[in-house]
Amino acid sequence: MRPIIAIIDDDLDVRRSLDSLMRSAGLSPRCFASAEELLTLGARGDLACIVTDLHMPGMTGLELQLELGRRGWRQPVILMTAFPTDAARQQAMAAGAAAFLTKPVDPDRLLAAVEQVVR
Repeated sequence: MRPIIAIIDDDLDVRRSLDSLMRSAGLSPRCFASAEELLTLGARGDLACIVTDLHMPGMTGLELQLELGRRGWRQPVILMTAFPTDAARQQAMAAGAAAFLTKPVDPDRLLAAVEQVVR
């Protein structure tokens, strides 16, 4: 069975692009338009990894990461942002993020980060 990767981004084009990238790598993406959508729809046990944008309306990627931990979700989290700051990077990594990537995300770096945590 192919690992299921949650992709959370409020930008439809980003979701489509990452969906295609994951499929090309033999992974099974599940896309969500918001952190709240992921939490509402659940699928906790099915997910191998969570890839999320940092800046989104509503719950941010960092807030999602903390909420997942509070709920006992243990899937690795990869954060990505077009506006990286040292503070955000440090907060994400201190909370256990598997990776913190800058958008536009290099496809090879993202796949390497995903493969490292799911294989």
